[in-house]
Amino acid sequence: MPVFSLLKPGLKAFVDNRNWLVIALFIFVAGAFYSYFAVAFEAAPLPGVESQLAEVEELFRMILDNPPLITALLVFVNNFFSMLIMLMFGALAGISPLVSLFLNGFILGAVAVAYKAEGIPILTMLIAGILPHGLFELPALFLCGAFALKLGYHCVAAPLPEKTRLESFRLIWKEITPALPLVTLLLLGAALIEIFITGRLVESFL
Repeated sequence: MPVFSLLKPGLKAFVDNRNWLVIALFIFVAGAFYSYFAVAFEAAPLPGVESQLAEVEELFRMILDNPPLITALLVFVNNFFSMLIMLMFGALAGISPLVSLFLNGFILGAVAVAYKAEGIPILTMLIAGILPHGLFELPALFLCGAFALKLGYHCVAAPLPEKTRLESFRLIWKEITPALPLVTLLLLGAALIEIFITGRLVESFL
């Protein structure tokens, strides 16, 4: 099957990089918990987070002014380039994936707080507002985050065994490239579901 052959390297990447995936997931969850509990403990927001949230809100306000299909494509393009940027800058000590994963988790926690303030059960928010497209978008985020963290570690702290940092960078990128078709498909599916299905589910639950 041609499609499976195209996606097989991406599926293999999940298995081969499971330890990095766990780290990426931990950073994401840490951001979500920080955001959610910061309100309860009246913690000061992290520097730059408010401006990032404002930019995300402005982006989606602009996107949603378009027809649904165009909106879905814009969401896909935005997410795809965000993943590429995270990967390209991952070699810089892994700072880009740390920030991106934590911020995405932070946004999820902020959404949960907003729903809770409106008296909407968090479980409802997760099932209707996050789960449908999150099943596609989050694996893509975690896989790209895992690769970016891997780049940061092996290009700065510890090169691959018997390899220079530049050789490590090239070898990891050779691993990343075949996985991009799977990332692309996941992000495209997530964008279409988010625009055409998630909104209707939220309306029906609420």
